[in-house]
Amino acid sequence: MAQDQPLLAVQEALRKCFPVVEEQQGLWQSTLRDCQPLLASLGNLAEQLQAAQRLRFEDVPALRAFPDLKERLRRKQLAAGDTVLDKLGERLAVLLKVRDTVSSHVERVLQIYEQHADTISIDAVLQASAVSPSVADMLEWLQDIERHYRNSKVPEEKVPPVFDPVGGLGQHPSFAQGLGPNFGRGTPRPCTECPVECLLLPGRVRKLCVHLQTKGMQLKTDIAALCYF
Repeated sequence: MAQDQPLLAVQEALRKCFPVVEEQQGLWQSTLRDCQPLLASLGNLAEQLQAAQRLRFEDVPALRAFPDLKERLRRKQLAAGDTVLDKLGERLAVLLKVRDTVSSHVERVLQIYEQHADTISIDAVLQASAVSPSVADMLEWLQDIERHYRNSKVPEEKVPPVFDPVGGLGQHPSFAQGLGPNFGRGTPRPCTECPVECLLLPGRVRKLCVHLQTKGMQLKTDIAALCYF
């Protein structure tokens, strides 16, 4: 029926969005796995660079015949560090693209909802079925997921040139971990005593659902739980 078209439009937007989110999540996870050994390599190179800086080559009899050895070693270590930083920069660019892709798709769904919010009843938005969560739950999940990527703190710019004898990595090898995203951040599972519709949903739903109670139930945001179609 004609009165069902706005709700169907929102549901169709959700149906198209979740597979994209799932695909991007897989790319995000694989890229994070690629970042970890690169960060470990940076840390190892930084420790080697620091050790070479501290070593007095002239005090080692076997090395006195090679007066330029320290400088040659330094250049080799810096070149290796640049190579790793370039690879890490490529991975960080992928993470930024994933974040932006998810954000754009979620924004599109919310825009479609806003366009039809005045013609969709609150009961329809909050009603779940045996085969699908409610529109309210799905909108909330998408906003939760988008916030997760936005808060992951992926560096916005190219990896800074800190791999030098007097830079962050030269003096503090553990600084290498700071170049990557926040690996410890898991997919959030917020729990609230306030109505989730009041906190997260846009427009008319947020205004009219103040009286609802969620009873503090934990919200599922795992990607696997979102593949319901």
